[in-house]
Amino acid sequence: MMALQRTQQAWAETGIPGIQSCPMWSGDGGDGGYLARLSRGARFPKHVHDGWEQILVLSGAVRFNDLLLQHGDFLQVEGADEHEAFAEEDTLIFVAHRGGIRVVE
Repeated sequence: MMALQRTQQAWAETGIPGIQSCPMWSGDGGDGGYLARLSRGARFPKHVHDGWEQILVLSGAVRFNDLLLQHGDFLQVEGADEHEAFAEEDTLIFVAHRGGIRVVE
């Protein structure tokens, strides 16, 4: 069992304006999970993953390519699927992923 209580969470700047992350867990080969806060108008550049990525929108609204996801929506992206994220409003998401990430732009 692994637990990470709210008081133990460590938020950090990602180097991308308007996006912060908080690691929740990590494993071998780049596997992991994290929370991400995106300020309205923030954009994560187009990228691909070595494996799958799962995204659960906890609050707000974020666009992945042409698909708008809102509170409670879920998305699974396969490794070869190029995508970018654009926050339509202040947004909190949980992301789990297998393998690393590569920015393609």
